[in-house]
Amino acid sequence: MEFNELMLHIEKRPQVYVGEKNLPLISAFLDGYLCNDAIRLGERAKYDFRYDFGEWLKNKFNYKLEFGWLTIINEISYKENLDAVDVFFREYHLFNKEK
Repeated sequence: MEFNELMLHIEKRPQVYVGEKNLPLISAFLDGYLCNDAIRLGERAKYDFRYDFGEWLKNKFNYKLEFGWLTIINEISYKENLDAVDVFFREYHLFNKEK
């Protein structure tokens, strides 16, 4: 399964992958998945979006401090009164369209 296909599956049914619709659990799952790929490949996978996504979020939402993508998404979802998982996937798809 390609990484983008996995992300679509997680978006549709996060409970299957992490037990509940919870962004910190999804983040931990993705960290483990991508870390395993880095070990297997001997380098960071091309589809490891985490750093670039965090930088993109910082620029888009004018964050000056060094927050990771998870913290930024949680703050955005709180301000917008939306579910953090929904905000994550909304921004993740926008990020992929722009890169």
